[in-house]
Amino acid sequence: MSKSSRNSVFLATSCLICSLALLLAPNARSQQTLGGITGTITDASGGALTDSQVTLVADATKLTRTQKTNSAGIYEFVNLPIGSYTLTFSHDGFDTQKIPSITVQADRTATVNVTLKVGQIGTTVTVEASPLMNSEDTTNGYILEKDQIQSVPLPTGSFTGLALLSPGVNAELASGTGANSGLGNQPIWANGQRDTSNSFLLNGVDASNLFNGKSTSQVASARVVNNTGVSGAASSSAAIIQSTASPYLAVGQALPTPAPESIEELRVNTSMYDAQQGSTSGAHIDMSTASGTNNFHGSAYIHRGTNALNAAPFFFNADPNIPASEKNPQLHRNVGGVTLGGPIIKDKLFAFVSYQHIHSSDQEIGLSRITVPAGLTDDRSAAALAAVVNGTGCSTPPCNFPSSAAIVPVVGTGPGEISPIAFNLLNYKLPNGQFLIPSADGQTPTVNFPENPTIAPYAYSSIAGFAQHLDAGSQVVSIGNTQNLRPNLSISETFGFIREKVYSTVSQPFTPQQLGINTFGSKIFPGITIVDNFGNSAPYNTGCPVSETDPTTGACNIVPAPVANAAFTFGQGAASQGAFTGVFQNRFMPSASAIWTLGKHTVTFGGSYDHRLSAG
Repeated sequence: MSKSSRNSVFLATSCLICSLALLLAPNARSQQTLGGITGTITDASGGALTDSQVTLVADATKLTRTQKTNSAGIYEFVNLPIGSYTLTFSHDGFDTQKIPSITVQADRTATVNVTLKVGQIGTTVTVEASPLMNSEDTTNGYILEKDQIQSVPLPTGSFTGLALLSPGVNAELASGTGANSGLGNQPIWANGQRDTSNSFLLNGVDASNLFNGKSTSQVASARVVNNTGVSGAASSSAAIIQSTASPYLAVGQALPTPAPESIEELRVNTSMYDAQQGSTSGAHIDMSTASGTNNFHGSAYIHRGTNALNAAPFFFNADPNIPASEKNPQLHRNVGGVTLGGPIIKDKLFAFVSYQHIHSSDQEIGLSRITVPAGLTDDRSAAALAAVVNGTGCSTPPCNFPSSAAIVPVVGTGPGEISPIAFNLLNYKLPNGQFLIPSADGQTPTVNFPENPTIAPYAYSSIAGFAQHLDAGSQVVSIGNTQNLRPNLSISETFGFIREKVYSTVSQPFTPQQLGINTFGSKIFPGITIVDNFGNSAPYNTGCPVSETDPTTGACNIVPAPVANAAFTFGQGAASQGAFTGVFQNRFMPSASAIWTLGKHTVTFGGSYDHRLSAG
C-alpha cells in the first residue's frame, strides 16, 4: 500500500496603522485584493446632496472611515479589505440613514445609492439594501464567498474544483483521491486558452509557477506522459501510470493550495480584466485567506474517504493473480485541520492561522504487473538460468530466445557465459525476502506486492526497491497596508514573498559498484530497460492461456495473442526525465497602487517589482 502525507500551514495578518515605503518599477503590475463602495446621495426630488457625511464601519474589525460627498453628491470608499460593512449617511435637515451588511468583494466596487428624507436631526432610519450590480468595471468572472465555498463538495479540497464554476472555464475531471492524485490540483482551460495561460494569486502574491505555468498535480493523458519517463514502468502492463511522480506533470504540487476552510473568498476573472491583473490570456484566479477579527473564532474538521463504495478496477478484476479480497484496492484518505483567528491589538491588528494534515494510503499504486521469462523459478543457479534461455524442443539452442547465443551455465565474461552483473541482479533479494526480479507465473504477468512502498513505488521502475519520492510545497508571506493620504487619494502597499519547489529523487537498494557496474564514480544506479524478456519466438509463447487450451486437441478456444516485446525497467531507466530533477523558485514582490478620485473620474495607477531566483 502506498502512503503519502502532507502538512500545510497558512498565516495571515492585517495591520491598520502601519506604514511601508516601497520602491516602484515602471511597466510592472501591482496586485489588487481589495474592494470598494461608491454611490450617490440625493434628496426626494433627485437633487444631489453636497457635503453629506458618510461613515463606514467594518462589522468584524471596526475599521472606520468617514468622508463627505462632492458637488455631485458622490462618495467613494476605495481599498477596503473584503468583508461586511455598515454605512451611515447624514445631512443637516434630513433623517440619518443606516445600511448594514454591505458585502465588499476584492477587485469589485459595490454601488449603494441613497435617498434621504427630510426630517429631524437625531432621527436614524435603518434600511436593508443590496448593492447594485457592479457598474464600475467590465471584468467578467465569478466570485465565491466563504459560505459558498464551504457548501461545494471537493474530493481533494483543491481550489481548482471551485474555479470550474466560472463560465468559460473547463478542466479535467478529478481522477480520484488516492496518493497518485496528490493535492488534486487540476489543469484549467479558460476561454479556449492553454492550461499554461492562467495566473494564480494568494493574498496579493503572484503564485504562478515560472517553470511551465501548469497547475496540475497529476495528468492521466498518455499523450502527455509518454515522454516524461513515468510511463515506462506501466507501458507493457495494465498498471496505473503514476504521473504525480513527474516534476513536469506534478508541478501543481508546488502551487499554494490552502484548505477550503481557510479561504475567505475565491475570484476567477476570465476576461475584460484591468491592467492590474492581465499578463496572461487565460483565467486570473485570486484567493484570499480568512483574517482575524475583534472576536476569537476557530474551527476543527475531519474528512475521511475510503474505497468502501468503489467498484473494482477492470484489470484488477480480470487478473487471476490478485486475490478476491484485494480486487477492490484499499484507499484511505484522512484530512484533519484547525483554524483560529482573533485580535492581537483590538481594532488595529489581527491574525489568522490554519493547519491541515493530509494522509493518503493507496493500494492501487502499490502494485506492479510485469512479465518475466516463463521458466524463471526460485532456483537462480547458473544452470537454471542457462536453461531459461536455452530451453528445449529445438534442434539449435537457444530455443526460447533464438536471437541470443547459446548460454553456457558458467558465470563469467567469456562468450556465452552469464554476465556477473546479470547474475547478481537475478539473485538479489529485497529486505522482505522477495527476489528483486520475481519468479515466473506461466504466461500471466507477475504481480509485485512490496511490504513497505512509499509515495510512488513503481513510478519509474517496474520492480520494487526503486521508490520515487517527490518533495514539493510552497511558502507564502504577504504583508499589506492601506493609507488614506487625502479624502480622495488612497494608497495600498503590499510586500510578498513566495517559495515554490518540486524535486524528485529515486531510492535504490544497491549501488552500481555492488553489482560490478562501472559508472565512473557515480553512486546512482543508472537504470536498465530490458525488452523481449518473455521470448517473442519461444515455443511456449502461443498466446493462449492454459485455461483456454482444449486438453484433448490442444486447440485454443480464443484468438491467440502472443506476448510481443514484453519489457521491464530496473530503476529510473534511460528514458526518465524526472528522477533527481526539480525546480526551485524564490520571488520577492513589493508593489503599490493608488486610487485618486477627481470629481466623477477615478484614476488608478501603481507598479510592482518582481525579483526572481530560479533553479531547475
